[in-house]
Amino acid sequence: MKKANLWMALLALCLLLPAAALGVTDGVVEEAPMVAMDGMRLAQEAAESYLPDATVYVGYGDWTVAWENAAEWVGSEADEDGCYEDVEQRPRLTAGEAARAKALLARVQAGEIAYAGESILNRMEDVIVGVYALDPADYDGERAYVLLPGTCLTDEQLLSLIDAFDQLGLVFDPDALNYRNCARGGGIECSRFLAAEERERFTLLANLIERGLLDAEAFGSAQAVQPKLDSRYYCGMEDFTLRPYRAIPDEELCAMLAQSGVHDRTGEVDVSDLEKTSRAILYERLGCPLSMTLAYMFYEGGYTPAQFDANGNQAWAGEGRSSYGAFFTYRTAEGIEAYADTTFDRETGELVSASTMHSRTGEMDWEAAKTPFSHEALAAAIAEAEKQLGLTGLSWHLRDEECYTNWGSCWVICARAEDDLWVTAYIGMDDGQVHGLMMERGTLVETLPQEAPVNR
Repeated sequence: MKKANLWMALLALCLLLPAAALGVTDGVVEEAPMVAMDGMRLAQEAAESYLPDATVYVGYGDWTVAWENAAEWVGSEADEDGCYEDVEQRPRLTAGEAARAKALLARVQAGEIAYAGESILNRMEDVIVGVYALDPADYDGERAYVLLPGTCLTDEQLLSLIDAFDQLGLVFDPDALNYRNCARGGGIECSRFLAAEERERFTLLANLIERGLLDAEAFGSAQAVQPKLDSRYYCGMEDFTLRPYRAIPDEELCAMLAQSGVHDRTGEVDVSDLEKTSRAILYERLGCPLSMTLAYMFYEGGYTPAQFDANGNQAWAGEGRSSYGAFFTYRTAEGIEAYADTTFDRETGELVSASTMHSRTGEMDWEAAKTPFSHEALAAAIAEAEKQLGLTGLSWHLRDEECYTNWGSCWVICARAEDDLWVTAYIGMDDGQVHGLMMERGTLVETLPQEAPVNR
């Protein structure tokens, strides 16, 4: 039973109980305190919230993002409110912009000035400033959403905001902008993130569509609004997604997936064979369990061919190539969350890499004390890695820097398994255990290219 369903069952059971309950203490039956049902209800609502997350902006303070060569990006100079060397990414106007907006609004209402430019209401292409009409029933009472560039707003842009709100029958109030109705400068890419249960369904539906088991086009238009941005004003971000502040049903998720380009891939890749081959490689070569859950497949990836020297140091060189592959999740016998993936060359179908990695739950403590390195610990880790790989007698090399992974800080050892196949093991610095394995195709070279990034 899913956690949400279990919670609902327990809540329903509580509602069937009398208002007063009995407790047992040291064998004596006594009246127990009243259960705070409001607290339970609030906890349930918080767990299933489909509202924007205010914590995204916690700690922003007066922080801004440095934007080098900004004048070149936007093609204009700074105005009196500041310069383009800093990019505002909080969902609001600056103090100077808000003051100017109020003064401009007063003049518009007095009939002294009027906006004569192109309307920005529901603008969907090359957005610098945009205002989008919302159905309050879908957006928890909000009636408009505002997209703002990271650069200082001109008077003309402020007037365009006032005009767009007026078209909606609203009066623009700069003080009312917040994380529920505004995004600015490319700080985030959507009005709200998908809830956990939505992400689960989103991934499942995408897999069904790509495997030709669902026709995404059969479910009408998407409720999400996805304007295309002028990326120069949003720190390089090209798209923004407006999602309703309510649970999104499967049909709308399908429509959104179709809108974002997800489609039937069966004519491009044998998806059943991709999953079958990936599972076999991960199980037989890296010791992953048969019961792995397919998370998703990808079809338009890319990679640069790897090179290794005799000591297992690695670099990448040559022309980039296209790829496809699969991603799985599972839990180890010890209950550790883990993921595994495969990558294949799209042209040749040859395996490029396969890996599995443990993922630590909770917040990383990067400053935690490291287990002292010893040759005994290394020998034990090598024995464990070879056992999982089904290989023996490899010549392992220890790279001379730590690697940061989903488990935490790791030592890295590498060995040549075949002529062009290399295996890498990631050993946790906290416990000396193997927490990740990778196998990669790579060419043996005498000297690694110095102009390419080298992972030593």
